[in-house]
Amino acid sequence: MYGVVGGGLAGLAAAARLRETGRPVRLFEAADAVGGRARTVGTAGDPVERFPHYCSRGDDALASLAADHGLDGRIAWGHGRTARYHGGVVHPLDAPWERLAYPGTGVVDAVRAARLDRAVRRLDPADLDATTAEAFVTERASRATYEGRVEPALRSAFGDRAGHVSAAWLAEWLRSREGRDRRGAAVGYVEGSTARLVDALVEAIGAEAVRTGCRVTGIDSDVGRDGDGDGVPLTVEPPDDRRVVDCEGVVVAAGPATLRDVTGLDPGVDAVPGTCALVATDEPIVDAWRVTVEPGARSDGDDAPFGTLVGHTNLVPPERYGGDHLTYLVGRGGSLAAGDDEALRDRWLSALADLFPAVHPEAVRSVRIARDPAAAVAARPGERVPIDLCEAGLPGVAYAGPGSRIDRFGGSPGARVAAGVAAAEAVAGG
Repeated sequence: MYGVVGGGLAGLAAAARLRETGRPVRLFEAADAVGGRARTVGTAGDPVERFPHYCSRGDDALASLAADHGLDGRIAWGHGRTARYHGGVVHPLDAPWERLAYPGTGVVDAVRAARLDRAVRRLDPADLDATTAEAFVTERASRATYEGRVEPALRSAFGDRAGHVSAAWLAEWLRSREGRDRRGAAVGYVEGSTARLVDALVEAIGAEAVRTGCRVTGIDSDVGRDGDGDGVPLTVEPPDDRRVVDCEGVVVAAGPATLRDVTGLDPGVDAVPGTCALVATDEPIVDAWRVTVEPGARSDGDDAPFGTLVGHTNLVPPERYGGDHLTYLVGRGGSLAAGDDEALRDRWLSALADLFPAVHPEAVRSVRIARDPAAAVAARPGERVPIDLCEAGLPGVAYAGPGSRIDRFGGSPGARVAAGVAAAEAVAGG
C-alpha cells in the first residue's frame, strides 16, 4: 500500500495516479475534508473556491487531469482584464497602448520591459536561477522598471520576501501571461468550481481510501505497526488512536513545514503565509479581473494589507452565484494570518474603502476569510526541494508540495497537479 500525506490537489492527483497504475493507496488528510486550497463555500448558486483557482493556457497538467476524470470540456475559457492600482486609479494594462500610458513606469521603461520579456524567454532557466529577480531586472532593464512593473507583482505573490526570490520566477510569471491580448489574459476555470474535480478524484481513488481527520506525525517510529514491518512506516494520529502504517512508498503533498515535521528533513525553503477574503457585494468593486495593488497605495502612504484584488464575477457571470458580485482580496507574507477573523475583516474592509471610496459597508453582503500557511514559497536562487527524496536520504519518499522542482514557487493549480503526478511516479518507480 502506498501512502499520500495531504489531500489538496497535489495529494489527490498523486493518489489518483497511483490508483490508475493499479497500486493500492491510502490518503491521509488532517482537516475534516479534502481539497486544500480548492475547498469551496456555498453561495446562492454554484459553490466557489475559498482561494482563487484559475489556469492559463500552459497548464496542460490540469486540463489533462480533468479530461482523464470525465471533466473534458468543463474547463471554460475567457479573457480576464488585468490592471494596476496606482495613485488612486485603476490603470488597465492589457493593450500595448495601455502599458505605454501607464504612469507607474512611463514610455521608456515600458520599452525596456518589453525587451526584458524577450530576454527572459530566450535565457536558459539555469541562467535565470543564478540571481534574484530584483537584481536581474535592475541590471537588464532599470531600477524604475523593477519598481514600477515587477516589484508590485512580486510583492503581491511573496509579500515582504519578494526581494529574495529567484529570477527563475520571471519565466513562470511570463508563462502565466501567455495568450494575453488587448482583451485581457486567457483564463480558464472549472465550471461549477474545482469541487467537481475534487469529487471526481475522490471517486477515482475510492472514498474508502481517503482518511480525513488523520494527521501524519512522522515517518519511522517504535510504535506498534500495522502490516509486516517492511517499507516506509507512517505514524498516523486519527481522532481516536495512534498507529503506524507500513507503506511501500509515500508522497508528502503538503507544505515545507509538514515535510520538516514528518521526516526531520530540512527542505531548505520557507513557505509564505497567505490570507484571502472573499467579498460579496451588490455591485462589482472593480471592472478588471485581476488588479495588482502597488506598495504605498493607501491614502496615508501605507501599504494595503492585500496585494491583489481578483474580480471573480468579472470572469464568471454573477448569475452563477445568485447575482452576488464576488471579489477575492489576497494578501501574502508577514503576519497577515495573525488575529481573529472579525478583526481582520474590519481591517481589510477599512483598507478597501480607503482605496475605493465608492464601496460602502452596506453594499458588502458577506466576507469569508481563509488562511493558508503555505500559500507560496519565496525560493531563493538555487533553492528547490527534489521530487524524489531518495536524493536527500529518504528512499521511498517523494515530495509534491510547494517548493518542489515542479511547483517551485507554489504557483498554479496546474503546477500542483503536475507535482503530484511526478511524485507518484517517483515512488512507484516511473
